[in-house]
Amino acid sequence: MSGVRLSIVTWSVYVVAVGLGLLLVPESVTDLVGMDTPTEVWIRVAGVATLSVGVFYFAAAVHRARWLFWYSVPVRIGSGVALAALAVTESVWRLWLLGIIDILGAGWTFAALRWKPAAEPLEPSAVD
Repeated sequence: MSGVRLSIVTWSVYVVAVGLGLLLVPESVTDLVGMDTPTEVWIRVAGVATLSVGVFYFAAAVHRARWLFWYSVPVRIGSGVALAALAVTESVWRLWLLGIIDILGAGWTFAALRWKPAAEPLEPSAVD
C-alpha cells in the first residue's frame, strides 16, 4: 500500500471511530473534547453522517480514487480551521485537538501525494 493510501486508510479508521463513538456512546466523544453530552438525537445523527464519510474514505483508498485524496486535503484543512474557530468562539478549547488531527492528517496526505505523484492511476483500472 502506498503512503498516500495508508494516510487515507488511517484517516478513514479515525473518522469511523469518531462516527461510531458519536452514534453508540456519544458521551465518550463529547467528554474527550470537554462538551456536555446532548440529550437530543442530533449527536447520533452526526455520528451516522461521520461514520458514512469514514466509509467513503476507506472505499476511496481501496479503489485508489486519487482525485478524492487531492480534494480531501483542503477540505480537511478547512475542517481543522473551523474546529479551531469553534474552540475559540464557543470556549470549547479541547476542540483544538480534533482540529490539529484534521490538519496533521491532511498534511500527511499532501506530503504523500507530493512524494510520489504518479505512483497510482487517477482512476481504478479494469485489472485491479
